[in-house]
Amino acid sequence: MQKLFTAPLYVQIREEIFAALRSGRWSTNEPLPSETKLASEFSVSQGTIRKAIDDLVAQNILYRHQGRGTFIRRHDEQQSLFRFFNLAREDGSKPVPASVNIHCKTRKGLKHECSALGVATGERLIEILRLRHLDHQPMILETILVSQQRFPDLNKRDLPNTLYELYGDEYNIHITRAEEQVTAISADINVSGHLKVKAKTPLIEIRRIAFDLHDQPVELRISQCVTGPYVYACSLN
Repeated sequence: MQKLFTAPLYVQIREEIFAALRSGRWSTNEPLPSETKLASEFSVSQGTIRKAIDDLVAQNILYRHQGRGTFIRRHDEQQSLFRFFNLAREDGSKPVPASVNIHCKTRKGLKHECSALGVATGERLIEILRLRHLDHQPMILETILVSQQRFPDLNKRDLPNTLYELYGDEYNIHITRAEEQVTAISADINVSGHLKVKAKTPLIEIRRIAFDLHDQPVELRISQCVTGPYVYACSLN
């Protein structure tokens, strides 16, 4: 008879805590209960709670703040930059991108866009087109697509440089991971005009899908990038 696999206790508790996070039980502005209180609630040892939380910290879902407690990870500008922005100078340092919003509008989603976002074909999407400068030069043209149903009135807001922070603070949607595909393209007339390069200039295109605590796709982002003095750099753990 085949033996059934039973996950270690700390893994089971980690999943229970994760389910509580997904349900919105705890606010991003308040620390989670102490390890002692969680241990009592889940009827396990404090060491088991600590291992479960360690795993969630390692997955960038939680973070510990010395002297204050454990919090759901938010995305401020620096945190988003170092975790999700992968263009770097040749020495490895990352420039802080500045953004100029070209438009923010609603439209029907195309089949492949809706499929990437896990919504019905033709659902209303919010499209953000923005130009990002690195070291004062236009280097990235970004098209960002999200579901209007999930982000009502996003198209009426003043959009900050770091959208993931806005998603968490205003919509309680927290980005926990992203998948990227990188391809080589050449600039068409429209893209070359925005990036101030000649048509057919070689670019790299980064297609990113960002996921929330439920592991549901939240955002489709297509970045068309002039590399020049920059490289695409990411860490594989």
